[in-house]
Amino acid sequence: MTRRILPLLLLAVAVAPLSAQIGKTNNTVLIITSDASNYVLHAGGTIAQMIEGGMDAYLIRVGNDEKDSWDLGLEETAIRNKQESEAAAKILGIKKVISLGFRSAEFLDVPFSTMRDRLAYYIRLYKPRVLFIPNPYTEHDRNHDHYYAGRAAEDAGRAAAFDNYLPAMKDTDLGPHLTPEIYYFAPPVDPARREPESTATFVPQPKMLDISKTLDKKIKAAQALKTINRSLAMRIKQRLESTDRRLGLLENVDEASINKLIEEQVRGLALLSAEDANFQAAEEFRYAGVEFRIPAAFR
Repeated sequence: MTRRILPLLLLAVAVAPLSAQIGKTNNTVLIITSDASNYVLHAGGTIAQMIEGGMDAYLIRVGNDEKDSWDLGLEETAIRNKQESEAAAKILGIKKVISLGFRSAEFLDVPFSTMRDRLAYYIRLYKPRVLFIPNPYTEHDRNHDHYYAGRAAEDAGRAAAFDNYLPAMKDTDLGPHLTPEIYYFAPPVDPARREPESTATFVPQPKMLDISKTLDKKIKAAQALKTINRSLAMRIKQRLESTDRRLGLLENVDEASINKLIEEQVRGLALLSAEDANFQAAEEFRYAGVEFRIPAAFR
């Protein structure tokens, strides 16, 4: 009996200094996204459901999206995408959008600790129960902004729980905060996306959620990103025409055809994630939940 109790006592002593400093956790969702569309396409339905269930949600948009347009300059693109990202977030029920202003597609030039510390500040400020971040471990997503923002966000979640990261924050009552649940989102095309990589507690595990009730809201939020969507439609058309192909839907690129394209995209992603499940529409994540990093012997 003594041999079994002693490790628990040692663990309690080791954890006490940190846990004693961890403040309250709010009934809050904090979403970190590299750009305006990534979280909407891959987590928007789940976020909307959590909000409908009574949680408050806040969005941290890392990049400016200033390059994602068709026939618009940098400044006008940045302004439009900021406004449209706020409109999309409002449709989902998100209370506030914070845009950090980093140049899109140039995150590599930002010192890692600079981005991490900015994100850790907001984690300590909002004290979320649930954190959504881009999954930096996918091998199938070639958008480097997703990777760099995901790495910084993951480390920010860890750093925010330690007193000796950003010690000056203690002077403003922004002490350590440990987020109980983290959802890693990414495009659902990884062939191994539902295979556990390691033990259930030490590696974020596959998690699939039914979004049938919020799918229409997700579609409307995605359609609100008008500048980004027009850019997508025109680039698809350009790529097709460069190889003498056509897509009837995009013969005339206008608001109606673009909205239909986005609806088909969102419904297709939801159907793909719902494969082999009893859902009509789903989103899938890697999930680090309440038992994350707690060995079975101590649970």
